[in-house]
Amino acid sequence: MYQTFSGQSRRPRQVNLSGRQITNPFASSAAGGPQSAIASAQKDRLHRQQQRERLQASHRIQKTWRGHSSRRRTFRAWRQVWDDLEGRHAPGNGAYQSEEDSLRQLRRLMLFFQPREDAERLTEYGLRQVATASQASTPCVDGAWPKSYLRLTKACVAALRTRNRNDERQDWALLNTLSFSVRKTGGVLSADDAVRYYEVLTRLKDVPVEPLQAALLAPLQYSEAYTGLAVLLASPLDPAMLSLLRSSIDPSTLCDALASRSDIKTTRSRLWLLGNLIYLAGVARSGSTTYITAVAHLLGSLADDVEFDSPPVDLDNIAFDREVLAKVGSGLPLNSFLHGQISGLINQESIRNLLSRDATSGANAQVLAGYALTLLRCFPRRADDIRMWLYLGPTRTTTDVGATQYFWNASRSTSVFSTVRQNSRHVVSLLQTSTKSATHQTDDWTVILVFLELYTFLLKIMDDEEFMGQSGSRSSAISLQNVGELVTFLKNLGFTLYFNASDLSGTGPATARDTGSLSLGRHFGHGTSQKPDIDLSEAKPLTLAGLPGLTIDYLKGLTTGLLRAIYERDSRRHFLPKDHWLMTDRFDMTAFIPGVVAEEESRHLIQDPDDDLDGEDPYDELDFSDDDRTSPAFTARRMHALRSQAQRERQLRQASRRRYMESVAPRLEILQNMPFFIPFTTRVEIFRQFVHLDQEKRRNGYVDPDLWRQSMMFQPPSANGMPPRDMLSRHHAKIRRKNEFSDAFEQFYELGADLKEPIQITFVDEFDIPEAGIDGGGVTKEFLTSVITQAFDTSQSSWFAETEGHFLQPSATTVEDMKIALRAAGVKDGQVGMRAHVKELLQQYEFLGRIIGKCLYEGILVDVLFAGYFLKKWALTGGPNNAPMESGYRANINDLKELDPVLYRGLLALKNAPAEQVEDFALTFTVDDLVGPENATEVLTRDLIPNGANTPVTAENRLIYINRISYWRLQGQSAQQTNAFLRGLASIVQPSWLNMFNQSELQTLIGGSTTQIDVADLRRNTLYGGVYSIGDDGLEHPSIQLFWSVMAALPDEERRNVLKFVTSTPRGPLLGFGHLNPRFSIRDSGQDEGRFPTTSTCVNLLKLPMYSSERRLREKLLAAVNSGAGFDLS
Repeated sequence: MYQTFSGQSRRPRQVNLSGRQITNPFASSAAGGPQSAIASAQKDRLHRQQQRERLQASHRIQKTWRGHSSRRRTFRAWRQVWDDLEGRHAPGNGAYQSEEDSLRQLRRLMLFFQPREDAERLTEYGLRQVATASQASTPCVDGAWPKSYLRLTKACVAALRTRNRNDERQDWALLNTLSFSVRKTGGVLSADDAVRYYEVLTRLKDVPVEPLQAALLAPLQYSEAYTGLAVLLASPLDPAMLSLLRSSIDPSTLCDALASRSDIKTTRSRLWLLGNLIYLAGVARSGSTTYITAVAHLLGSLADDVEFDSPPVDLDNIAFDREVLAKVGSGLPLNSFLHGQISGLINQESIRNLLSRDATSGANAQVLAGYALTLLRCFPRRADDIRMWLYLGPTRTTTDVGATQYFWNASRSTSVFSTVRQNSRHVVSLLQTSTKSATHQTDDWTVILVFLELYTFLLKIMDDEEFMGQSGSRSSAISLQNVGELVTFLKNLGFTLYFNASDLSGTGPATARDTGSLSLGRHFGHGTSQKPDIDLSEAKPLTLAGLPGLTIDYLKGLTTGLLRAIYERDSRRHFLPKDHWLMTDRFDMTAFIPGVVAEEESRHLIQDPDDDLDGEDPYDELDFSDDDRTSPAFTARRMHALRSQAQRERQLRQASRRRYMESVAPRLEILQNMPFFIPFTTRVEIFRQFVHLDQEKRRNGYVDPDLWRQSMMFQPPSANGMPPRDMLSRHHAKIRRKNEFSDAFEQFYELGADLKEPIQITFVDEFDIPEAGIDGGGVTKEFLTSVITQAFDTSQSSWFAETEGHFLQPSATTVEDMKIALRAAGVKDGQVGMRAHVKELLQQYEFLGRIIGKCLYEGILVDVLFAGYFLKKWALTGGPNNAPMESGYRANINDLKELDPVLYRGLLALKNAPAEQVEDFALTFTVDDLVGPENATEVLTRDLIPNGANTPVTAENRLIYINRISYWRLQGQSAQQTNAFLRGLASIVQPSWLNMFNQSELQTLIGGSTTQIDVADLRRNTLYGGVYSIGDDGLEHPSIQLFWSVMAALPDEERRNVLKFVTSTPRGPLLGFGHLNPRFSIRDSGQDEGRFPTTSTCVNLLKLPMYSSERRLREKLLAAVNSGAGFDLS
């Protein structure tokens, strides 16, 4: 019973107008309101729409089917008519009776032609038409026939495209018909038709070879066909087909067609197109402008994706394409065919005549100059040869610099040069305009880049006297005044390329200088910083003025290298005003140092893990053969090509990440690539800030050694399970006197980069009894200076050798000397013993690099002088953080003057000798090295170029000889030792930091300033102990006053001797004695005036007796200094 409050038991009536079933009687009734009605109406409308669409679709289907059925019936009727006429006109498939009969029959065939159904009818007609056209009475050539033949050609192409089974008879007939018809098309065959024609033919598989070859060659009598021929040439071809094509094509027409094609998308296809083009047209058209244009376009488009200098893979074209190119995405190698064709572009005669005076004055000058730039871009290992041939030009004399002068005058007259030289603020807009498709600026940039390339080479072979215009009959390519203009142009251009990298790349990320958040974190605790998200998928270098293969990155490298080369020469000869190199007006110098430090910190956060090479052993693959470049088998090379894919991809990621970091750290890029824009003292302060930042990061914020050791005791075990006490014990060593280097190498080499952390040294005597004292930093300095003194003393060790000027360089023959000594002892090349000894020797060089790096890292000055050319290499090679736009040290003839003055003078005589006297030198492209121990020396002859022993030095190739011999003596001969040293140096001090300095500045950083000793500055920064301590009255002790009076009266040379007596180095810190570590100190050593002053050089402490007269103090001080007394007498 239904209960209600009204007393009535009858259930009230429910009316549901929504059409929905109510499942919950207690649910809200709102669902049955207006919205429900609207939804129902919409549903009904949708249903009616679907019904209408279904009906319309059925009508369309019926209409289509009726049309299809009608066409089938019509086609069937037409086929029947065609078949009847075919059988009635000529039983046996002979020729048609007239041209009209044949033309009508073709038109009937085209009415119903379907490739799959009517291929047989097509071949029947083709055979009859061939017979008809062969008759004199029915030539079938004029009027409507060319277009009709084109229709027949397209029908044959369609039939071949849709073939799904092998039918040799039909394939033969179709290809023959195709060859016949396409030859008869006359001039109606379009370029698009030709492209489709060759696309189909190149995809055919398992067809008869002879008719296929005939079909491929048939259309080549028409120029439009050569556009389609590119489709065929963009695939691997066998030698027989290439030979057949070369005998049939018109090279000039082929070059014209390919010069305008830009639709070959894939790198693989463009590579084959380039190789086949050179093979087909290179010999006949090597001097043609259209040939050069086509080759330059293809070569430039491949510059970033193909390793042109890599060893060739010994595989035929088809197998190479299938097994290598199909599996390698970038960094494509070359096989023997491609390598032979492309390397043939590096031809002396053709390159020398490329930029002849007549050629450069014509309309094709920019095309030829752009081609020369593309060759330089693609063949970096042959770049010097190419530059030399361009520099020599078409003349036979090697002293003519007219080509360089010509391009310099042409460069100065361009609007681009004038705009850049006048104001660096205009360069961004100029480059942004130039990166778009080729404009009127393309010609200007081409001329400028050719000049920069030529002048780069010229600086390598030009001695300082010739550069300065002081060599008599010889003169520089451009005057010193013009050099100043060139430097201004390069400064403005280079500054913009680095400082405005984000504007040029279009990335524009939020940088550290904008946010400042990255640098603030370390001042308010050690919270984690968020690593920025970086999208490098589209981070590709921009091209310059539409020139293929010439990117903004290329312009950076060229500008940087040339500017640094001129700066190095100015550092020696000072031909420009002192402040000419600075660009401080473009910076806010008050915030420059904090901004650079913030950029360095942000750079650490986005450091690429691919740059971390610590896990690799650089000595795993040591070379024990004279020349193994020709020994690898093709299988090994093929596998190497495949394995190098990962390396290539890593390099591409690094390049993209580098471009990103250039945009977020512009000040840092300026410092590392063009540091001379910033004053030297500012750069030194930045270097010390970088070191401090690195110490904070590595030591968890505890820079002080004692605090770091204390914090380490509370650290958890390391990743390899080593407890904190053991980790600290690795930084402690017992060192025997007179065995400092060997003990240090044995106990500290395994530390690697951890040598940056504080170390503790305990000196022991010959009985292993520890010397008294606590290492508070002074003993560490004594240890480092002792190791350096022992290792770099050429009378005690053979790691380094002295030049005639008493500068140190890695001994060039130590590795070969060891090998010869081991061979004499019965150890063979490649044996474990040989490898172990050579590996240990190179590890010792690496350890010496770490020791020098440790001194730089800790700010400890050492009295050691390195050769200038060796210092140049410090920031350019040896580590993963090199200056990004430098390819390494550039050997040049001027550095030979420091290394081997006799060889330097001999090479100058060779360079300046008249052409007819060059052969009197009787030189070949070989070099003789005297190697081995003193009692077992031998002469080792090496080729400077392949087959160098049989290549005489002539007037035309003497510059190559000078370049090669300079490279070998300065770089190649000591490469293993130098690289090992620099590897160790880079593990302690990043080369990117050292790249902020030139060679003389680096020497100052190592050993201190060469300026006069500032006694007043030394006095202000001296600490006093014992009786000499300054009291509350602030007055100095009388003996201290006498000491400073003596120091002020001494000449600078004797002041330096006193400084070396106390600190072990005769030079003071660049930023003043306030930066000397430890500080200069004086303590009393009694009242006996008969005693000599003594020192503790480990803590820069002078122990001075309390003398009462200035004369006695001077006598005793100089006597102690000149006698060498010091730490041992203290």
